[in-house]
Amino acid sequence: MSVLPVRANESVPGWDGTPLALDLHLPPSDTWPVPTVVTRTPYGRSGHLAEGSGWRRRGFAYVVQDVRGRYDSGGTWQPYRNERGDGAALADWVLKQPWSDGRLVTYGGSYAGHTAWALAAERPDAVRAVVSMGPSMSLGRTKFERSGILRLAEHAAWWLERADARTSRDGLTAHVFRECPDLLDHLPVLELADRLGARLPGWAQVIEDGPWHRAEGPDVGELEKLPSAALHIGGWYDLLVDEVLEHFHRAGAALEPRPSRALVIGPWGHDLAYAPGTRVGDREHGPASRIDLGALQVDWLGRVLGGTGQGASEAKVFTVGANQWWTGTSWPSPSVDAVWHAHSDGMLAPRHPPAGGEARFRYDPADPYPSRQPGVDRAPLAARRDAVRFTSAPLDEPITVAGRPVVVLDAATSAPATDWIVRWSEVTADGRWLELGHGSLDTARTTAPGPHTIELGAVAVTVPAGSRLQLEVTSSDFPRLARSLGTGEDRCTGTAYSVAEQTVRIRPVDGTRIVLPRTTPEETTE
Repeated sequence: MSVLPVRANESVPGWDGTPLALDLHLPPSDTWPVPTVVTRTPYGRSGHLAEGSGWRRRGFAYVVQDVRGRYDSGGTWQPYRNERGDGAALADWVLKQPWSDGRLVTYGGSYAGHTAWALAAERPDAVRAVVSMGPSMSLGRTKFERSGILRLAEHAAWWLERADARTSRDGLTAHVFRECPDLLDHLPVLELADRLGARLPGWAQVIEDGPWHRAEGPDVGELEKLPSAALHIGGWYDLLVDEVLEHFHRAGAALEPRPSRALVIGPWGHDLAYAPGTRVGDREHGPASRIDLGALQVDWLGRVLGGTGQGASEAKVFTVGANQWWTGTSWPSPSVDAVWHAHSDGMLAPRHPPAGGEARFRYDPADPYPSRQPGVDRAPLAARRDAVRFTSAPLDEPITVAGRPVVVLDAATSAPATDWIVRWSEVTADGRWLELGHGSLDTARTTAPGPHTIELGAVAVTVPAGSRLQLEVTSSDFPRLARSLGTGEDRCTGTAYSVAEQTVRIRPVDGTRIVLPRTTPEETTE
């Protein structure tokens, strides 16, 4: 019987000698030495058996390691700590092996995306390429909005299933919230861990550290000087798509010539194209949205490692609505801003309102405006009175938006501090409200009196003729975001709340509006 080319449960010392477990997948010895793909994960290396087999069949060695304190690795896991040193120790070990040709590829998504970049920063001369998929670069950047507001539901779900333990508790989130659907209503937020059904001593520290939590991944300066080629993969429905775009634009930017880079963004969630189906919520993306990411990665690595793709820049971006892929050398491409203004009669139009006015709503933290899953029809929320909406007439022709829209919001509150949640959506001809992007602002974190400029998430979308554009303003998105209490107290330590009177101002010039980066009709898709 031939011996399988897998060496499971090997042990390699971390930076301080702590034994860290790994599995090793090797191609036939007569092909050695070969490039090595490295993944370091907190989610269990056994989940990467199929990947290991795939890389081996394509002529790569594959090493997958449990990070410190997880599964079979020794030590204690401190999320986003020790990954640089432990990654460097693993790289040094790989480079000494007879099957290694000295070329490393770091590979991973989510937390393993962080470990991939951390290792590349420590051993830049050995890491020839990084394959980065929706990287989660720190607790501060993943658990909080750019506005600084806690992503409450995400923090609760991830900490409940992943953190403060050696192994994951898969499925516990669904079980707990099925039994206690209003669990996240509890105040204060800081003490919520006591009710989540698991011992979670690190829960509160993340909240106390806030969005300024520092991880040990590469800082901006390091990222811009990294010589590694990089393939950046993300999904429009993944909260980490902004990290993908930031890394695409920053990695290697300070070097001349710049290392090869490629961008792929599809109509996917955090599981990317590995999730089944072509639908997200109530939005169907068609068969073109399914691509073979494995083959794409191997093809790109073959070109980069083989020298034929040196210095190239590629972008492959799915345009939602058109359900086609746009290809070019970078993204977004130049565009012309289209400005749509809010009118006092509830219209949204590409012209200034003829007169001033205002729209009002009440924000009650005891009954916050509810969240919806990505892609889900929001029309059932039409009866909610704790929002104001501005809706265009049906479009005469389709419009394509590619880039990051911006909302300029002129608004006031009776509360000491409040949140402004802005959202733009497509109202389809059959009456569905499909979100295209959202943004948030915590007025407690800004001294500017307004109008406020709020960036929305990046998009690539075509809104067809017959659909309408909608701009919505409210003051909560719960439980996705921890709610403002309306009293001036900290949202995570306070227990009392107060109703706020909210006003959105309409002005003839420079009033509330949304700025959309529109592409020209001449741009093509494949």
